[in-house]
Amino acid sequence: MAEFKIKKGFDINVAGKPAPDIDEYASQELFAVYPSEFEGLKPRLKIKAGDTVKRGDVLFENKKNEKMVFRSPCYGTVKAINLGARRFPVEILIERDLQREESIKFDTFTKDSIQSLSREKLVEHLLNSGLWPLIKQRPFSKIADPDTPPKAVFINAANSAPFTADFGLILKGDEEAFQTGINALAKLTEGKVHLCKSAGNTIGDFKNAVSHTFTGKHPSGNTSVHINRISPILPHDTVYTIAAQDVILIGKLLMTGELPRTKIIALGGPAINEEHRKYYKVQLGANLQPLFGKALEGEEVRLISGNILWGDKVNSDTCVRFYGSEFFALEEDRSRHFMGWTMPGLFQYSAHRVNVSSILGFNHPWKLGTNLHGSKRAMVVTGWLDKHQPLNIMTDYLMRACLAHDTDEMIQLGILETDPEDFALASFVDPHKTDVCGIIKRGLEEIEEEGI
Repeated sequence: MAEFKIKKGFDINVAGKPAPDIDEYASQELFAVYPSEFEGLKPRLKIKAGDTVKRGDVLFENKKNEKMVFRSPCYGTVKAINLGARRFPVEILIERDLQREESIKFDTFTKDSIQSLSREKLVEHLLNSGLWPLIKQRPFSKIADPDTPPKAVFINAANSAPFTADFGLILKGDEEAFQTGINALAKLTEGKVHLCKSAGNTIGDFKNAVSHTFTGKHPSGNTSVHINRISPILPHDTVYTIAAQDVILIGKLLMTGELPRTKIIALGGPAINEEHRKYYKVQLGANLQPLFGKALEGEEVRLISGNILWGDKVNSDTCVRFYGSEFFALEEDRSRHFMGWTMPGLFQYSAHRVNVSSILGFNHPWKLGTNLHGSKRAMVVTGWLDKHQPLNIMTDYLMRACLAHDTDEMIQLGILETDPEDFALASFVDPHKTDVCGIIKRGLEEIEEEGI
């Protein structure tokens, strides 16, 4: 076991922390699958509206790799297929039959019998079951290429971002499934499986995985930081990454021969009433509108799938997503402040020591909203973007290379070691209101299109 202390970082003290309690969320009638979740995917639909599907039936496949399929989370009738731009299926709605339950069966394995499987057999099994997309690869953070063995696998069980789900709580009772999932991941690489945890987590050690502990402020829990400290990405390297709860899902599939039924999500944020700030065991794909109808408070609320720094805006009628274990809610704040930044800011939050509140050291949880407190303005090199960046990255110059479409300079400045998520903190503290994450994302997409 190795311990890494991350010196650079910043913790946002936001109100609305979920309590460490897990509630059972009632079974729902409406389910959904979102093909738009899978970046770079070109789906080919295998069903149409009105079709009856079993739990585990194929809904669509990847045109680029027809062996990669995506399956139904429940038994029922395809209610609608909602299309987006260029007729891309962004949402598949399924009305569950509460009186009937039929599931597709797959081969079963024990945590020990997996050791005798070949890599090819295991990859084929995960592709066919629909759980392979849980595994992503670096660089580019896309669904892992099954034909490219990685030099290492990184399991992220850290939780440094605001209200990231505590895996120590999620793991209780599923230790065997987690070990089974680790054994499977170990078959995918000739290198090591690295289990990365935050300090203070109640997560033990597991066979076939090397445990590492990361201390320090956010982003000490980001996968890029773990890779950088343990096994940095060199040119033409491939590394697999996966969230810790997704390892449990893979383990359950292998042990039971059925698609996993449930996952645990954390619900928090200042726009969630205190009674509902907790963890919930939910069915994969289940509609969450009844929960949000009771939990959200405020006239206008922004709901985020993911943490406050790096997540996607969703509607309150959303369903449980394939990726992610958190939902965060905060108020849409469009208020304007008299005299703006010229006021002392006694009751105003700031990441910099420019307000009286920050100078006096007010460290209570803040009820933050969506207000940017200013408009976008010209970029000026201040050094603030790198103040809390533990990676050896010159963010200002990397952004300029991305905006200039200079892929060679992007690579030289280390963009392949990063993910857009790593610049979420830079976007938060940037006084110029720059969408740093979006700029880096477009830069990575250009490099992927051109080829390294």
